[in-house]
Amino acid sequence: MRKFLWVVAVGALVFAMAAPAMALDFKFGSEYRVRFTTGVNNGFVDAPGTNARSIHLRVRPRFDVSDDNGNIQATLRLEIGDVEFGNGGGASGETNGVSLSGGSARVGPGAGGSFGNDGVNVETKWAYIDWMMPFGIPLRVRAGAQPWFLPKGLLVDDDAYGIRAYGKVNPVSYEAFWYRLSGGPNRTAVPAAGTAGVVTTSNLLDNNYDIYGGKLDVAIMPWLNPGVYYFYADNRVNCTGEPGAGTPACADRVREGHYVGVTVTGKVGIVSYDVDWAYGTADGGPTGALGGAATPIKVKGWAADAAVHFPLGPVTINIAGSYGTGDKRDGGDSEAFPSLAASWNGPGGGFEMIGSGGPFDQIEFTQDSPVNLWTIGGWVTYNPVKALTLKAGAAYAGFSRTNGNCANAGGGLSGSCFGPSYTRLSNAAPPAGNGTAEDSLGTEVHLRADYEIWTGFKLQGQAGWLIPSSGDTAAEYVFQMYYNF
Repeated sequence: MRKFLWVVAVGALVFAMAAPAMALDFKFGSEYRVRFTTGVNNGFVDAPGTNARSIHLRVRPRFDVSDDNGNIQATLRLEIGDVEFGNGGGASGETNGVSLSGGSARVGPGAGGSFGNDGVNVETKWAYIDWMMPFGIPLRVRAGAQPWFLPKGLLVDDDAYGIRAYGKVNPVSYEAFWYRLSGGPNRTAVPAAGTAGVVTTSNLLDNNYDIYGGKLDVAIMPWLNPGVYYFYADNRVNCTGEPGAGTPACADRVREGHYVGVTVTGKVGIVSYDVDWAYGTADGGPTGALGGAATPIKVKGWAADAAVHFPLGPVTINIAGSYGTGDKRDGGDSEAFPSLAASWNGPGGGFEMIGSGGPFDQIEFTQDSPVNLWTIGGWVTYNPVKALTLKAGAAYAGFSRTNGNCANAGGGLSGSCFGPSYTRLSNAAPPAGNGTAEDSLGTEVHLRADYEIWTGFKLQGQAGWLIPSSGDTAAEYVFQMYYNF
């Protein structure tokens, strides 16, 4: 028996030495943000309810684990935010007696920003596995909840559940993707606002919203780096009926969408440039609902954005412009640019109020997409020292089509108009509207400063004004403490 055990022990030792050692790398990072914001005259009217003031907290912890050669990686990124100070919270205070927070009562636990700091507000932002194909195939596969971004956010800049395969063989980068945006409409009662509830879709109905597409980029030379992308939208969310399911079948099962984009970047000497163009066509618009279930209206249009950047020592001059088609509102299809989930930050991505609002987007004054806007503007950045960046910019935004401002009710087509809505700039009767439809949104002027006082920790401030073609000037003032590691 002793000899047998000795042989087993030697065999186990030999096997352990021969087996490959598994090593795992763990990484943790996070983004902390505390933001003070004031928004004045939202909607371009000075009235009660248009001046928003708030303080927000957002934390995004990220956990990564991978093997020691990076063949397999798993990522989890959470989000706590945006939690507004004083808006909902948990139990705190005295057990018996009068308490500011109501003793053990929980008010708005999903907000979690009130006395007690005891809310339920952790969200899943990213959660995916990312693995390398075997046998030397230059391709990785990422599956799960992940970011989805297309250039400048003209069409998409959001998170989605799906599968993405991507790789690179110099000078070509390539990817293919599938994302499921929706599993169909809610099949139960919609939860009341501010409450938690189960939203149940049906896996028995063919009513999903799926995206299929790909992207190709080629780094030809420093001054020419073109790319192209395309995706097909298979939208069946608006069709809940199915043969044999007890409800009538839809006349048209699919609300189709086709989207294509072209991007070019490069650098000539010290000057760099970026040009983007995107076109989309969608039955019933991106949601499939425009025009009604029986008579969906096709939305088809395009947008372009271009910028050039001139560095001159510590100063960089940036000039940019954009154009997005708008709705003619002539009773037929819409000619507006049908962005899907845009987060466009003005021409060249350099503005603080036009578009999605840049990094200071707690209060938004305009649409997130360039639909029905043409813009021209520029900004200057100045780095007197490495830790400090100063920025000033201005841009003018006009409407591509006056009728494309969907707050304009002229012609009785407002219910079928696709695009932004600025009631104050429409021909609606005062005081709601202007009485005469305006042909421009207005002019943005902004100032900004970013100061990194410790590694990864910045104090940021911004003041911006959007002077509309009619109405009261909107203003945004932001102070932010930002830590990213």
